[in-house]
Amino acid sequence: MAEFIKYSPLLISTSIKHYLNGPPRPSWDLKFHLTWALYKSIFSYTSMGAKTIEQMQEDTFRPTPVQAGAMINEFKINNKYRNEAQVHLEKILKPYEHVLDTEWRDLNDNEINAEWVQVPNDGWEKREIRKTILYLHGGGYYLCSKESHRNITNPIAKKADARILVINYRLAPQNQFPSALQDALATYLYLLNPPKDAGFEPLNPKNIVISGDSAGGGLSLALGLAIRDAGLPSCAGITCWSPLVDLTHSTPSVSDDECIDFLPNLAKGINHAESQISKEFKEKAAALTAKIKKQNLGPKIWHDSFDKLDGRLEMYAPNEGLAIPYVSPMLAESLCNLLPLLLVAGGDERLRDEAIYFAHRSAEPTKYKGPSYNAGKFEKSPFQTPTNTTLENYEEMVHVFQVLEHDSTTKSYERTVEFINKVTKVLNEPLPPSSYNCINGKGEFGPLKEHHKKVLNWEKIGIGMEHASTTKSYERTVEFMNRVTNVLNEPLPPSSYNCINAKGEFGPLKEHHKKVLNWEKIGIVPNISRN
Repeated sequence: MAEFIKYSPLLISTSIKHYLNGPPRPSWDLKFHLTWALYKSIFSYTSMGAKTIEQMQEDTFRPTPVQAGAMINEFKINNKYRNEAQVHLEKILKPYEHVLDTEWRDLNDNEINAEWVQVPNDGWEKREIRKTILYLHGGGYYLCSKESHRNITNPIAKKADARILVINYRLAPQNQFPSALQDALATYLYLLNPPKDAGFEPLNPKNIVISGDSAGGGLSLALGLAIRDAGLPSCAGITCWSPLVDLTHSTPSVSDDECIDFLPNLAKGINHAESQISKEFKEKAAALTAKIKKQNLGPKIWHDSFDKLDGRLEMYAPNEGLAIPYVSPMLAESLCNLLPLLLVAGGDERLRDEAIYFAHRSAEPTKYKGPSYNAGKFEKSPFQTPTNTTLENYEEMVHVFQVLEHDSTTKSYERTVEFINKVTKVLNEPLPPSSYNCINGKGEFGPLKEHHKKVLNWEKIGIGMEHASTTKSYERTVEFMNRVTNVLNEPLPPSSYNCINAKGEFGPLKEHHKKVLNWEKIGIVPNISRN
């Protein structure tokens, strides 16, 4: 009741706007509009530093009810599977170990909390094809849980008539990369070789589909890369809703000021109120960055733009590690030889462009080769076979729109279930060739729009977002240094006082800038009382 009272002014004002001015998008009904407004308000409030990390985690750990027609069986996955996963990860992460926090290797006694989601009396154990979905929840790698995502996993279990295994992987900032990936890989190994008391025989990997939303979608693709690179048996396919695959946040839609998604501009980071966890995180992060730069033990795998950031862009991994393929799968040297992929995004969401770019890179690898600082690496990769990729971009939809009621939600569930049935051979039909689709509110398919393709020619893939003024300031500073040291054989211009606008255009100081020139209290300590 208290929550309703708290948000009632927002809900009332949104309802009035809906009927007077219309919704932000034509296909949104009042319920969709209200839910969007509520989410946007919550994300805006929290992104301004109103809550601590602990408070946000606690808020998002709240379980959603188990839906009618579904049942839950909670259990724990033994740490021996984490140990097995560690062996594989240490091999494939060796090129990046100089930028990683080594604490991920220090396992405590806590096992992986997991739950099976299923339809009662499904007869799964006796089926020839034991269709199984390994689901990885979203939450930016530091929020949410298996319990919070039952509003997604329960419907999928019922609609796909499959068993879903969901885990609480370790979250940042308490646990850094690759802790989440280690838990995901450990769970996959558990399915392939379960203990005797698990209640099921080892699964054929071709019965398994890996799925996830948002950060869980990115983690699903990172897991797919890890399985490929470690030479492990591959699963049937991967489905992702609104996957977070670029933690450098370099694509245009992430920073688009006209984007109506409820997610804030991730390139600006999300602020949190100071707390014990945030304090410890900042101290560890600063120490790791200092260690990386001081020791200089390995190749630089990040772009220079990330040396200029004040603090960490992400809690999950250091700035120097954001381009690691298992952190930002979109930036991998090769996205070939993966399992069939279904990537779903909303046409009005922040993460739209990275889903589009990932899809094109995986399906057309020789045409789209990734960030400029990876030039030439694709040609050296042993993985050269294009991945069968289906991209579905739903017009007027926002981030993980499948949690909202809309015709596009229904269509997305149908298409996801159809994909799962095809790759697991429940539906004996071949997958169509790779395709990039735009689906309107009526469920009609068409090609991507021109503005969707902007990212395909984006020159700043994998490069930290910089303001034009930042770039100009660096250029001018370097130019000054070169002049005064005579590297640049040009005289310094006369003294000048300049005001530079966002376009890099020079002009005189504004009048309010000159206020200090007539200030009579220069050098006089202000009369401020101090406790």
